[in-house]
Amino acid sequence: MSEGSIAIGARASPLRWLFGELPCARPAGRLLDVDAARGLAIILVVVGHVGARVATLEDAGWYVDLKAAIYLFHMPLFMALTGITFALSLPAFTAWSEAARFSFTRVERLLVPYVVLGLVVILGKLAASRVMHVDRAPQDLAGELYLMLVMPGSSVTVFIWFIYVVSIYLLLVPALFRLIGRRPMLLFIASLVLQLGEWPQLFMLDRVVEYLPFFAGGMLLWMHRAAWLRIMPAVLWPATIVFVALLVLSLWLKLPKWLVGAVSVPAVLAWMHLLPAQPQGWLAALGRASLAIYLMNTIAIGLAKGLMLKFLPWHGVNFLLYFPLLTLAGIALPMLVANFVKRHAPRAGRYLGAA
Repeated sequence: MSEGSIAIGARASPLRWLFGELPCARPAGRLLDVDAARGLAIILVVVGHVGARVATLEDAGWYVDLKAAIYLFHMPLFMALTGITFALSLPAFTAWSEAARFSFTRVERLLVPYVVLGLVVILGKLAASRVMHVDRAPQDLAGELYLMLVMPGSSVTVFIWFIYVVSIYLLLVPALFRLIGRRPMLLFIASLVLQLGEWPQLFMLDRVVEYLPFFAGGMLLWMHRAAWLRIMPAVLWPATIVFVALLVLSLWLKLPKWLVGAVSVPAVLAWMHLLPAQPQGWLAALGRASLAIYLMNTIAIGLAKGLMLKFLPWHGVNFLLYFPLLTLAGIALPMLVANFVKRHAPRAGRYLGAA
């Protein structure tokens, strides 16, 4: 082989590394670090939902700051983890019908609980608004159903927007990969270009585009997991220091979500990989139940809060009691419901991640 051929091969190798296709091989078992990271992310989601009207609370400035910091990175982190999960579960398609069947199965598993829970929330708010004050009370059933399906960002069901956005990814990305090959780098580059445009709330295109780089980035992390694991020890402390510094600075500066979210991913994944077995296992169990927790945590928090309000107000120092108990309710009650459904209605359990 000539020196010219060697040089060309050396130049081509990084391109093949960057623009190669996702491997079809799957891990032999669960990736506990990824599950644990998802468990941490779902805890942050619940913590952020504890004080829906926290601005009215007295002596809870610490929670206002905590919630603001969480909202700077927890959903970008969650979307990157979802990209990893998608990549490691994506089969090879030899025909368009296989890609369509894969998308239908995955989308149906998400949209059924999205619609069912949405209907429960809408009908519950409509009924309750007749006898009491209800935050964001819907005006009518037909109009709210339209918003839930077409303009979710304006619906009373906006709190489960993540399910809607991921469903769009599951609908479109398998078909795209069937066209261009399983090349997440091409999708990642396209997702960055899409950030230059202004996107409408119709079909939640604004959030679909906003979070697409994290979804594609998660696929790249899975594709190059071996390389990531090699450099992780060197990345751990620099990423952690930068991440913590950005969170502290966010108390005074308006930092972009994409920046804090991007830095959170390597820091969180590195720490979850290095956790001792027992806490990693606890968080991984929460990660495996994250769909059920995500779908039902706001309802569980609302029920627990309503019960507690019969005995003491949640303002002032009482919020220090409400905070841990509502967080526990938002995590434990959905898991209990999911386990109950798994035992007594396994076919329904698959829609809660319990099957």
